[in-house]
Amino acid sequence: MGSVFRTEAASAPERATRLRETIEPLVAIQRRFSRTVPVSQEIDAGLPYRGLPLGCIHEVRSSGLACGIAFAAMLAARISSPGGQIVYVASDRTLYPLGLLAYGVQPERLIHVVVRRPLDLAWATLEALRCPQVDAVLAVVKIADLTLCRRFQLAAESHGATGFLLTDVVSRATTPVASVITRWQVFPIPAPPESTFEEPCWEIELSYCRGGRPGRWNAAWRNGRLEPLASKPVRRAGLLHPNTLAG
Repeated sequence: MGSVFRTEAASAPERATRLRETIEPLVAIQRRFSRTVPVSQEIDAGLPYRGLPLGCIHEVRSSGLACGIAFAAMLAARISSPGGQIVYVASDRTLYPLGLLAYGVQPERLIHVVVRRPLDLAWATLEALRCPQVDAVLAVVKIADLTLCRRFQLAAESHGATGFLLTDVVSRATTPVASVITRWQVFPIPAPPESTFEEPCWEIELSYCRGGRPGRWNAAWRNGRLEPLASKPVRRAGLLHPNTLAG
């Protein structure tokens, strides 16, 4: 009997070590998700800690990119720190920065980086995520494999920036981004009859959320916030809001 108790006493430090190894990742996840920004009251109910987690990577898929850029820009504008910048990385110059004013992005906060090669895009995105003066990074990507996305995730976690990887669901060259915290799909829909003026209306789908609940909502961008639509407009493929983000 005495030998049994001695064996249990000797293994206690090992059990404590295993328990600590189990708890520490859970605490790290809780700490990561505790920094959030609101999306909307209806959407926040399905997100960890009732908001979009910061300091991590999110994927935003849309048709033609315009809706995805607008949605990500709206969220990025809500991430505020003294002198914090928003970096937009793409392989072309089609972004019209003034088109983001309606979504809360001030021109002095926006840095537009144009790259030529996919390797340059990955490098620029990583460097932006690692920069302490950057709050958010919007990167237009076609392919981001598991290894690259994990590098993005580590850079975001280490330095506190939030990354939005923008992909076009119409492009055949685009594949789903691996290993993200949330995955969104945003599509334009017609404004409902009760609208008295033209405004961006979207079908927003949260198809994946680590630690949260997927869902789908129809909302209009009004007065600087997302408001739910009373009616249910039908999505029209390829429909873009006239207030385009390119030019």
